[in-house]
Amino acid sequence: MSTPKKVVLLYPRNHFGKGYHPWTWAPLPLLTVSAPLFAEGYDVALIDANVEPRWLDLLVESCRDSLLLGVSCMTGPQIHFGLEAARAVRAAGMKLPIVWGGYHPSILPEQTSRNQHADAVVRGQGEPTMLELAGKLSQGEDFTDVDGITFTRGGETVSNPDRPVADINQFPRLPYEKLRSPRQYLNNMHVGSRSINYVSSQGCPARCQFCAEPLVYGRRWKAYTPDRVLSDLEFLQSFLDVNGVMYFDSTYFVNEWRAREISKGMIEHRMRLGWAANARAPQLDKFSQETFTALKQSGLWAFLVGAESGSESQLEAMQKDIGPEDIIAAARAATRHGIKITYSFIVGFPGETEAEIEQTWRVMEKVSKIVGEYNSQLHFYAPTPGNALYEKAAGLGMRQPQSLEEWASFNTVAGSLPWMSKGFQNHQRQREFYLVYGYPSEWVRRRASCSRMRRAYVSAASVISAARCRRQFWGFPLDWWLLKGMRSAANTG
Repeated sequence: MSTPKKVVLLYPRNHFGKGYHPWTWAPLPLLTVSAPLFAEGYDVALIDANVEPRWLDLLVESCRDSLLLGVSCMTGPQIHFGLEAARAVRAAGMKLPIVWGGYHPSILPEQTSRNQHADAVVRGQGEPTMLELAGKLSQGEDFTDVDGITFTRGGETVSNPDRPVADINQFPRLPYEKLRSPRQYLNNMHVGSRSINYVSSQGCPARCQFCAEPLVYGRRWKAYTPDRVLSDLEFLQSFLDVNGVMYFDSTYFVNEWRAREISKGMIEHRMRLGWAANARAPQLDKFSQETFTALKQSGLWAFLVGAESGSESQLEAMQKDIGPEDIIAAARAATRHGIKITYSFIVGFPGETEAEIEQTWRVMEKVSKIVGEYNSQLHFYAPTPGNALYEKAAGLGMRQPQSLEEWASFNTVAGSLPWMSKGFQNHQRQREFYLVYGYPSEWVRRRASCSRMRRAYVSAASVISAARCRRQFWGFPLDWWLLKGMRSAANTG
């Protein structure tokens, strides 16, 4: 009997609740790893547990005649559902290898591989490694000599040599057409009413100490050529009638020439796509007028900037290699050229002082004044294992998970850390509320037009919040509680 050439790839659910996020994005990790397998003639089953109501039954059935099951996951809920999947496959009596990959297994490969439901861990770039693994298994060979994997056998954990990071231009186009019902991944966004997620590069050259990227790709950045990106965008337009693209690159604008050439190509091909992409703050103030013109004319809606903090000392501690002045200069540069800019900020870093948090709020308000609206998102620090900030968090009493099962329940969203009380979080949310309505965005203004109740709510919230922002007064938040009650009534009205 011939050995099957079928591979099952699972993207576990990324949340425990049903109403986690209004958008459903295409599972790029599955598409990335599957592209070379499809090109080599493998039958690949792509299972996205986020959109499949009966994903577990589908998974078990798909695994019955397969070479291996690949599970891609990040820290938290995806581990929980990945383990649930592995248990179901084993309970059905199947012994096919279960291979884990993605950010979390790549950061903690030894610990992950010691789990009974992990036969191997693929570290870092998964495309060539998974292809070689499948090739070995299809020939009935042992896979323990494959570079780039970690495995545990007989109580001994072995990490084979790292695999060099390959040029991603050698890999085939992401096979969006292989997804079940690919149109369900189109979202109505600012960039377009039929927006899709896409990635044009891997890795990031920055060394930020709160991020998983340098741990997985070692600060190496590999990017598609402009011609490759333009070809992919043309495919997405013809196949899905896409009119918006959200780039999921960790950082898109590393090479100014490349970004400009892609935009010029979009203009020449009359693509009429809206788009947004991640950028580092110091880049924007250095772009030429020619670059800004090309970016805007090609449909760039917004630069998405991870500012993280307005505190010089915190930015130095996390090795962000930027200063508060870069964040402010980026806002001025984008606004001067008529392009939106949005920021993400983080509070609750281990050891962060009240004065440092106040510096962050001051920068958030400064950029809101420059762009004419609140343009930021506030997050609470979520530890990523394997870096200096994680070790600092552990030193301040953070519980460190010791197994894959414990990491499955590790909360990377809510900010449940020893030094981060509910009172602290509520205070930060109150402060953000005042900026949201003190500098109302287009979204807030549009929401106000939906009903008379919402219009009254937004008007009251804006007047009170603007007054607080002018006076820099944040105490006695009685209006916060009153407005929360009004918001509940407005949302049901």
